[in-house]
Amino acid sequence: MPKSFDNLVFDLGNVIVPFDNDLLHARVLSRCSASDAAERLPRIAHSRSYGTGEKSIADLHQVVVAELGYGGDWPTFVGDWTCHLTLDAGMLDLVEQLAERHRVLLFSNINQEHWDRALEMSDGRIGKIEAYLSHEIGDIKPAISSFNTVARLARIDPARSIFFDDLPGNVAAAREAGFQAEIFTTQAALEDYLRAVGAT
Repeated sequence: MPKSFDNLVFDLGNVIVPFDNDLLHARVLSRCSASDAAERLPRIAHSRSYGTGEKSIADLHQVVVAELGYGGDWPTFVGDWTCHLTLDAGMLDLVEQLAERHRVLLFSNINQEHWDRALEMSDGRIGKIEAYLSHEIGDIKPAISSFNTVARLARIDPARSIFFDDLPGNVAAAREAGFQAEIFTTQAALEDYLRAVGAT
């Protein structure tokens, strides 16, 4: 099965930057006084508008203070909001190695504070990879339009590009937009796939 793509496009969350939303929710809720905060927080915090940049995370902080009784100031909220992110150093090493031989891009649903934390955890290394971020392009996966936007901005042919994401819905949307796409499960499985197509 020979390689049939020129560009590799990677999701960031749960591919290079693992995250635990349960931990995020627990940290924020530990400072909330509203009796229904646990029920309402997921819907409020994961609104599409924060991912597209239509609203900022500073706006979100104001909402959780006003509606959920969150008792922390802005720096405290940023700490809570980013506490659930970690870095998979092995995956970052692999992506950097691939970038030495291929054009490698990131396409991530991410807000500015999470991106800043990813940069901090990686000592800026993630920022050296060509990146298309939902809060900057104003669109978000799994909208097919978001993949079209990335292809246009990056000037890549979707048919000659392969996208890796941990969420099946995003992979399906990428395929509908004309990309080759595969579900990311583990680094080992990814490396096996890349070896099989001669891309390593």
